Amino acid sequence: MRRITIPGGIFKSMKAYLLFLSLILIGNAHADDLHCTEDVSGKYAGPMFDAMAQIESGKYGTVISALNESGVYRMALFARLHKKRNGESTVIALKSEVPLKIIMGTPKPFDQRGDLSDSFVRQTMNRLSDKNYQFIGEILFAHADKSHGEQSATGERYVSPSGENVIKFFTALENLNIPVMVHWEVYDWNRDWPEFHALYSRFPKIIFIWPHAGFASADQVGAVLSSHANVMITLSKKEKDQQALSSEEKEIMLGESIVDNCGRLLPEWRKLIEMYPDRFMFATDAHKDFRWKKYAKVVEQWRGILGQLSAPVAQALAWRNAERIYGAPH
Repeated sequence: MRRITIPGGIFKSMKAYLLFLSLILIGNAHADDLHCTEDVSGKYAGPMFDAMAQIESGKYGTVISALNESGVYRMALFARLHKKRNGESTVIALKSEVPLKIIMGTPKPFDQRGDLSDSFVRQTMNRLSDKNYQFIGEILFAHADKSHGEQSATGERYVSPSGENVIKFFTALENLNIPVMVHWEVYDWNRDWPEFHALYSRFPKIIFIWPHAGFASADQVGAVLSSHANVMITLSKKEKDQQALSSEEKEIMLGESIVDNCGRLLPEWRKLIEMYPDRFMFATDAHKDFRWKKYAKVVEQWRGILGQLSAPVAQALAWRNAERIYGAPH
C-alpha cells in the first residue's frame, strides 16, 4: 500500500489525509466561533424591502405573518407553478389585500428545458397586460439539482440563453421597462458566462436581476457587474455557504458566502458592495416551508450584516435599490 508522507505524519491514503485536513479546518472554525460576539457592529434598524420571495398555494397567512414579525414593509413576490401547489391565486389575493406591501411578479414554471416554450412566452406576455405584474418572476436558466428537491437525469434544469424563444421573449420585453429575474448558478462558469455576457449585451435596456448572485464568488460577481450596468444582484442565501447541491462536483464550483462564521462581512465582499452600492439588493428568497419558518431570523441576520456598512450603503441595499428597480415609491 502506498503511503503519503506530509509534514506532521504519514497517511495510508489520500482519503485519510483529506479527513485529517477536514478535522483541522473544523477545529479552526470552532476556534474562530469562540471569539464571535453576538453583535458585530450594531444592527441596521431601518426599513427593509425583500427583493425576492416566492410561494406555493396556501401561504397567505404565512406571508402576512412574516411581514409583520420581521418588520419588512414591502416584498417582491411571485408564485411557484407546481401542478398541485400552484401559488398564483394566493399571490393575487395578497396583492389585492395589501397592495402597497406586495410587488407582484409573473409566476415561475419548473418545466422549461433547452429553450423557453411557446406557451411560456405567450402566457407571460399576456399576464403583463395586467399592470399589477411589475416584474418577470424567476426563470431557471441554470439550476443544479438540490439534495432536498427534484433529481433530474441531467443533474440540472437548463435553458440556453441563446435559445430562439429566449431571444424572442426578451425582444418583446425590451421596451416595457420590466425587470427580469434570471437564475443561473456558477457551477459551470465557463459554459454559462459567455452566453449570459452575450444576452446582457444584446438587451442593454432590460434590467436583469441575478438571484443570490448565482452563489458566485466575489471575483465572479465583480466580473459581471463591471461588464454590465443592467444587472442587479440579490444577496439572498449569501449569508451562508451553499451545501445543498446533489452533486459535490458542482458544489465545489460555487463561491463563498459574504460573511465568515461569526457573521462578519468578508473584505472582498465589502469592497465589492462599496464599489457598486447601487447594484445590490437585500432579499430572502423564502420559498419552501423550511425557509419561510425562519423568515424573521434570516431578516435579523441581514440586519446584522447591513449594520457593518455605512448608513447610505446599508439603506441602498436594504430598500432604496429595490424601490428604484421595481418602481415602488417609499
